Amino acid sequence: MAHINPLHAPIYPIQHSGYSSLSGAMPAQAPLPSGRKRLPQEPYTPASKWHNSTGRSNPVEAAIYFDYKGYKRQGVSMRELSARSVPGLFAMLEGGSDTVLAHTGLSRITFRIKAGLFLVFLGYESANWARSIEINTGGPITRAGLAQAVAQNFARFIEMCRGAKSSSPQWSIAPNNIRYEHLYLVSLFNVFEDSWQADVVVDLR
Repeated sequence: MAHINPLHAPIYPIQHSGYSSLSGAMPAQAPLPSGRKRLPQEPYTPASKWHNSTGRSNPVEAAIYFDYKGYKRQGVSMRELSARSVPGLFAMLEGGSDTVLAHTGLSRITFRIKAGLFLVFLGYESANWARSIEINTGGPITRAGLAQAVAQNFARFIEMCRGAKSSSPQWSIAPNNIRYEHLYLVSLFNVFEDSWQADVVVDLR
């Protein structure tokens, strides 16, 4: 693994112009440069007709972004997030020590990798992922701690899908195609109540 100098912002494959970020409503995205593609997904909506008809009982929280120091809306390697300690990530990430969800008063959030378009495109229609992330254990979670928790969830999701057969070769998770080290976490956005999803870009270069 390459050495990271915390005093100088590193240059990673994902850090190029032409990227547009997701907001909480997941608007249409501008095309990405060759070699980069956004994991397609649709926003989570509750299965309950009552929840759908009554809507939210709390306001949408602002998206939380993850970047190396010196960059904006470019994303961070999930492999880096998983491999390093949270204190080590403080030195790498912009605002890494910020307590990003302290104002919500929540003790946990639900992180979702949404079934539907995302998993159909990947060819893993039967897969689904919804896990709780504790955000107030021993103090409010930091941006770095949250980024690491999301990256670790994606690592487990990738492992779950590894042995499954994909009906979409373009999006298959395999040694000769999409691997965990290709994933970059750009942001986490609030889709409904305490449910959050990640904006993730794949960089195959």
